[in-house]
Amino acid sequence: MSPVLQGCLTLAAILLLIGLRLPVGLALGVAAFIGTAALLPLPAAISVMARVPYEFSASWEFSAVPLFLLMGNVAWRAGMTDGLFRMAELGLARLPGGLAVATNFAAAGFGAASGSSLATTVSMGRIAIPEMLRAGYHPSLATAVCACAGTLAALIPPSIPLIVYGILAEQSVAKLFFAGIVPGLLTALAYTVMIVLRCRFNPALAPRVEVKAAPGEWRHLLTTSWPLPLLALVVLGGIYGGWFSPIEAGGIGALASIAFAALQGRMGPRRLWQVCLDAARTTAAILFIAIGAFMLTRYMTLTGLPAAVATGVAALDLPPVLMMAAMAVVFLVLGMFLDPFGVMLISISVLLPLFERMGYDLIWVGIIVVKYIEIGLMTPPVGLNVFAVKSIAPGIGLPTIFRGALWFLLAEAVVMVLLLGFPDLTLWLPAQLL
Repeated sequence: MSPVLQGCLTLAAILLLIGLRLPVGLALGVAAFIGTAALLPLPAAISVMARVPYEFSASWEFSAVPLFLLMGNVAWRAGMTDGLFRMAELGLARLPGGLAVATNFAAAGFGAASGSSLATTVSMGRIAIPEMLRAGYHPSLATAVCACAGTLAALIPPSIPLIVYGILAEQSVAKLFFAGIVPGLLTALAYTVMIVLRCRFNPALAPRVEVKAAPGEWRHLLTTSWPLPLLALVVLGGIYGGWFSPIEAGGIGALASIAFAALQGRMGPRRLWQVCLDAARTTAAILFIAIGAFMLTRYMTLTGLPAAVATGVAALDLPPVLMMAAMAVVFLVLGMFLDPFGVMLISISVLLPLFERMGYDLIWVGIIVVKYIEIGLMTPPVGLNVFAVKSIAPGIGLPTIFRGALWFLLAEAVVMVLLLGFPDLTLWLPAQLL
C-alpha cells in the first residue's frame, strides 16, 4: 500500500473513531501513531511521536491561550458583562428587535475580553435570554441570537482559534488579531441588519419595549462597566504600540482583569481559585486535541498526502472562487460533526500546503477558516453553541433554536461572499497597523 493511500485510510479511520464517540484528541493521536508505526520501524515511530507532546505544550506561542482564557473567565465571573448588556439595552431597545440587537453588540464587546465563543454564548445567554422572553420575544430569536452572536468572539481579538491557527500555520498572531477586527464587526453589522429587518416586517417576533434608565443608572453603569473596554484597549493598544507581544498581552490582560475585578470587590480568593480551575480545564481540553493534531500533522508529512493533494488540485487549475467554494463545503460538512478545534486541526494539516501552493495569503486564509468553523457552531447536528444555549434555556427545544439560527446563517452567507470576493476587507487593517 502506498503511503498516500495509507494517509487517506487513516483520515477515514479518524472520522470513524470520532463517530464512535472516541475523544477527538485520542482519535487523532492513536491513528497518527499506528500509521507512523506502519511506515517506520517501531522504535523510530516511538521516537518521532514521543517528542510531539512536549514540543507543542512547551510552545511559547501557546502560552497565550490559558492567559486569554483566564482573562475572559475573570470578566465573566466578576459580572462585567451585566453592565455591558444593560448599556446596550438602554441605547438600542427602541430599534425593531432592540433587545436582540443589544445582545448582539454586547456579545461583540464581551468577545473582546474572552476570546471564547462558548464563554461568550453562555455569559450573554444567562443575562439576555430571560430578559427577551419576559419582553415577549419569540424563543427562536431570543435563543438563536445568543448562540450565533457568541461566534463573534472567535474573530474579534483576542481570539483563541486565531492563536491556535497562528501556531499551526506559523503566522503572526498580531496580524491575525487585527485581520479579524473588520470581519468581526462586519458580521455583527450583518446580524443587526437581519434582526431589524425581520422584526420590522414581523413585529410579533419582538414586541417593542420601553426601556428607561433609572435616575443615576447611567453613572452607575459607567462606573461598573469600564473594565471591559479598558481591557480591550490595553491588549490591542499594547500590541499595536509595540509595547508587548500578543503572548505578553495575554499575561498583562489576565493580571489587569484580576486587578479590576478586585478593585470592584468582585474577586475574592475563592472565586479566583474557581476561575483558575475553569481556565485550566479548558486549556487542558484544547491542549489534548492540539497534541493529537500535531501528531497527525507529523504523520501526514511522512505519507506525502498533503503534497499530493496540493499537486493534484493545482493541476486541475480551478478558478479561485470555485476552489474556495469547494473548501467551504469541506469545512461546513466537517463542522456539522466535529468540534471547531477538531475541524481546524484535522483540515489544516492536509489543506495548508494547498493554500500555500495556490499563493493565497495565509492571514486571509486564517480568517476564512475560523469563519467556517464558527459557522459550524450554529449548524446541526453538533452545533456546540446551540447546545450551550439549550443548557441554560432547558424549556426551549433544539429544533426551535436551530430554526432561529438559520436566519443568522443567511447573514453569514452574505458576509462570506464579501470576505471571499474582497480579501482587502480582511488584509487592509493589519497592513496599515503592523
